[in-house]
Amino acid sequence: MTTDSRLRSLPSWPTLQTLPTLPPHLRQLFAAFLLVIATGYTLGVFFVDHTTDAHPDGIAERFLGSEGVGVDPADLPADRDLQYEKTAAELLNITHTHIISLALVFLAVGGIFAMAVGVPAWLRAVLILEPFASILLTFGGMWLLRYHSPSWSFLIALSGVLMSACFYTMVGVSLWQLMRAAPHRK
Repeated sequence: MTTDSRLRSLPSWPTLQTLPTLPPHLRQLFAAFLLVIATGYTLGVFFVDHTTDAHPDGIAERFLGSEGVGVDPADLPADRDLQYEKTAAELLNITHTHIISLALVFLAVGGIFAMAVGVPAWLRAVLILEPFASILLTFGGMWLLRYHSPSWSFLIALSGVLMSACFYTMVGVSLWQLMRAAPHRK
């Protein structure tokens, strides 16, 4: 049996439905999920902004501690928290929980987005796959920052921005298509 004949005998991959043509109950389920997951993700973004001022220097301070980056605790403004150096145990806790949970978030969001229409294949692939690379770069960068150099905070910031841009793009496009009525067929 040749390779070509074996491939032809395999069952075909099912064709995915598109978001606008899903049954109403699935469109509602996916839209509700996306709204809730976007709320949780956005709260995480606010937390990062609050603890790092969304700046590479703030990211370095978050993991190396205020004193570790040369900030005198006595000089901290009243509205700014003193940051403590993260231990290996704290980094393990942060990284393993975030890597696992964000992988599942992007599996679900990317799975829904895969059914979107009108998105070029190359862009769909980038938006679906890039967050997985950013997850590894962001959380690997935390270890590099903590144990190698504060300069890695730029990698953490860049990968976090790319991850968030992909997330909000996939959620926005998916919600738009889920909320639209399916075209009427005659």
